[in-house]
Amino acid sequence: MRKQTTLCAVFALLVMPSLAAAAVSAAPQTNAAAEPAVLASAPQTEAAAPAASAPAVGEVTYEEQSSPEPGEEHTVGAVKKSALVARVDLQLNDTILHSTVLDYALPQPLQAVAEKCAEGDNDECYFSYKAFENAEDPAVAAQANLELSVLSLQRGLVKQALSYIDKAARLAPEDPFIELTRGWTLFAAGKYKQARKSFADMLYLTADFEYASSAKLGTALAYYFEGDKAQASSDFQYIYTSNPYLISFAAYMMGQVAASRKDSRKLAPVFLQQALSHDGHNYPAMQLLAQLSEKDKENKTASFQYYSTLFSLDPTNEKAGKKVAQYAEDLQADPAAYLFYLRLDQPIVQELASVPSEKIKMALYADRWQQPVALKRVTLMASGVMSVWDERLGEVLKSPSYVTRVLEFNEQTKGIDFKDARGHVEFSARRPFVIRPVKEEKTLLVKDAAAADLFAADFSDKELKGDLLVLPVAEGMLLVNEVMAEDLIPALLATQAREIKEPAALQALAVVFRAALQEAAQQNADQPYHITDNDVYFKFKGINLTVQPMLEAVKSSRGLELSNTNLGYYASCGPVSYDNVGNTENRPNYTYSPANLSKYMLSNPPADLYSTPQDPTQWSAVKWVYLYDGAEIAARVNARAEIGSLRALVPQKLSPQGRVLSMRFEGSKGSYLAQTPQEVAYLLSAGTMPSTFFDMVPMYKGKNIQRVLVRGYDSGTGVGLCVAGAEGLAGDGSDYQGIIKYYFPNARILDTQTGELH
Repeated sequence: MRKQTTLCAVFALLVMPSLAAAAVSAAPQTNAAAEPAVLASAPQTEAAAPAASAPAVGEVTYEEQSSPEPGEEHTVGAVKKSALVARVDLQLNDTILHSTVLDYALPQPLQAVAEKCAEGDNDECYFSYKAFENAEDPAVAAQANLELSVLSLQRGLVKQALSYIDKAARLAPEDPFIELTRGWTLFAAGKYKQARKSFADMLYLTADFEYASSAKLGTALAYYFEGDKAQASSDFQYIYTSNPYLISFAAYMMGQVAASRKDSRKLAPVFLQQALSHDGHNYPAMQLLAQLSEKDKENKTASFQYYSTLFSLDPTNEKAGKKVAQYAEDLQADPAAYLFYLRLDQPIVQELASVPSEKIKMALYADRWQQPVALKRVTLMASGVMSVWDERLGEVLKSPSYVTRVLEFNEQTKGIDFKDARGHVEFSARRPFVIRPVKEEKTLLVKDAAAADLFAADFSDKELKGDLLVLPVAEGMLLVNEVMAEDLIPALLATQAREIKEPAALQALAVVFRAALQEAAQQNADQPYHITDNDVYFKFKGINLTVQPMLEAVKSSRGLELSNTNLGYYASCGPVSYDNVGNTENRPNYTYSPANLSKYMLSNPPADLYSTPQDPTQWSAVKWVYLYDGAEIAARVNARAEIGSLRALVPQKLSPQGRVLSMRFEGSKGSYLAQTPQEVAYLLSAGTMPSTFFDMVPMYKGKNIQRVLVRGYDSGTGVGLCVAGAEGLAGDGSDYQGIIKYYFPNARILDTQTGELH
């Protein structure tokens, strides 16, 4: 079915794995693929694949790196091979890593307050806890003051936060979480020495790995921001080799340390590329890689690619924009030629039988806000004869197979010109028209799409089934692919489930896509299109990415219809989802409160989590940590409303579990309310955060936020089917119907072949 072709590297501008791809492609001189060796010359860490010689569960194997050669000097704090210990066999199911014993129980008087807080009125939440800060019961008062401290820090009231947490610690001096929170609150206030003491004191209250891990991270960061880079380096090296959930973040921080030291600066890109190889969402790592790339004057292409990635994610980043323009001029070439777009010489699939089903209208080349971009020019090639149909004139012309045709927006006439390869106009229109292969099994390749803004969307080539609707608009043309749902679903699977191997997991996701497409078509029946190729739940890169298992999964799952449920899917899951599906048999007793959310974010995933990654160094899809720049957040917000310097980040609307659905950004001159999870993620992280299920440690200097440490869980919305979890369930023996029942327990599930209704 496929034909070999020359491909450029995929550069999905609005999908975060592109960060890692850009790092690998732009800097071939370093070993970005090492797992997770921290030096190019160091032995690579072996994955925890089953082997006869592998240690038993719970055992730990270490191997010392070689000592310095005789006469070799060792600078204290320098990142050197001899200073590191690599864990040879990282067993992520070790008991020590899954000792989740955290208690989320709340005193009875505060349970109703927590429920009220989950409804999203931050002010009412705060004042409700105020009523209990001096309660007669010390346990109630301690918890109330703990909650007030967390809320005060969100509201930018740092002194109040310190006062509340000090009071909570006096009331409950043996509570390790209160002491740990005290350390992080001191850290947020810039009191690094006191924070380190509090973290150290906490270690005398518990031996729990989760508490100790958080304290060690806080200690390492405190040393770093105090300026003790040598001790910070040592601590991050330890975290890197002992905590699989912090590998990417620790590698990033080691890259920061290395970049700041002349004697180890050349190693910084190695650390940063490894940070991205373990977590493609690590936006700060890409930022630092871009800055370091400029020191290599001979490789301007790498700098251009890095800054192009950053600018495409954050159009408010003026520095990145200027760098893109500068390097494009230096390279003296079309900038698009240097981006990692998927380019196809001709159709790959070429022929695919259509399955009669509901037609879906999908707008192509949508931006981050799911709005299709007005194109100026696009090239077309069909694997069979294609015809052009005008809505009033009928069929106006035919074009042979594998012959290039061009659609170009005419700035003078405001119409669309249909041209041959030599530029001769064969047809012009100001009305919508349709391009379709004469034989429905043939395909159409859309190539070299160009818009006024090179970075507005992912302009990779796409092979299509069905018709292509061309809609003239004021600034160009919109393209809409009208395709049968059954022909589209395999391509959606190919984009969203590339790593999924279990047929049952693919079948279950196909059922979800089928139902969601039908719902979208019904809800948007009177619109020019039903979905876009960059929707929250639909990502389409072309049928050229489809492989046989995807086609088989769609075919074998057609008998199941899903309705009466909250449809959706997301990539990876922890034990607490938006819709309360546990993804584990050992679901924690988690109940939301502002403090419990922070406690959950430091918890480890349970050992039986269905979405456990096969690669033990790739936990970032489940649990992640990033450090964002406060000034950059403020710049993105100020591009929408003038707020001045960033002073507070206040979650507003929440899910029942505490997932952020909207957030108020407060500044020195005003405030701005981000009203969707997508907007929250964009303003905080240029859209790179895996989800909005997180807590924050804002780092203050005076009244302003300098940085924000974000600790989170999950990849996606937390609604519906967890793709990685479905893979895990399938591996445990569940069939696709069982997976559907697990993730949609309240759904109406009809087996059209047997007539059985669940």
